[in-house]
Amino acid sequence: MQGNSAKTAIDTENHPKSRKMASKKSKSVLQAARSTFLELGYDRTSMDTIAQGAGVSKATVYAHFESKEALFSRLIEEEFALNGDDRLWDSSLPIADIEADLRTIARNFTRCFLNDKGLAFHRLIVSNASRFPEIAEIFMKAGPRKQRAEVGAFFERAVDEGFLRIADMDLAVKQFLSLVQCDLPLNWALSMKPPAQSQYDALIEGGVRIFLAAYGVKKNGADS
Repeated sequence: MQGNSAKTAIDTENHPKSRKMASKKSKSVLQAARSTFLELGYDRTSMDTIAQGAGVSKATVYAHFESKEALFSRLIEEEFALNGDDRLWDSSLPIADIEADLRTIARNFTRCFLNDKGLAFHRLIVSNASRFPEIAEIFMKAGPRKQRAEVGAFFERAVDEGFLRIADMDLAVKQFLSLVQCDLPLNWALSMKPPAQSQYDALIEGGVRIFLAAYGVKKNGADS
């Protein structure tokens, strides 16, 4: 019965005149879900309570999100997009200055840690990850793994174009991200206060220099 109701909602919202309304409903569902998850926690939140908070039917919620896990996954993606940068680098632009590009990637990567708006949601994830392994998996897939893949793609391109020399790509990605963030995210999460921008600037500048000292290639072909 639930499946038929959800299908009806989907069919209705596929009409051009209904797409704008569907988008508004989707946004309302996401807003209600975020508030409900933060208030009740992951385990006590149901699709029914989310529907009530959004002022829509449960069928409408299922029309946009097939499960609570899918909805939570979308929320995590939204958090990364709103509090950080949904892309760490623009692949359409050429690599002209490897140091400047690495600095940009590092700033985009660490930006979410400077925004206290996402702190409550981050703590929700951490506090529930041990009891609900799917939460940790959703978080890793939507955030860290995606970001590592983006950095890896940039490094591969930089290697192909002669800017970097890397034998172990996975290790290089982990080292770079560790250099530019250190333990500041942990301090941020525990203290409930975002670190000062100057702290991140210093880490980024130092981290980029150390990374290039290990992996950079000068234009004449010699190691940096």
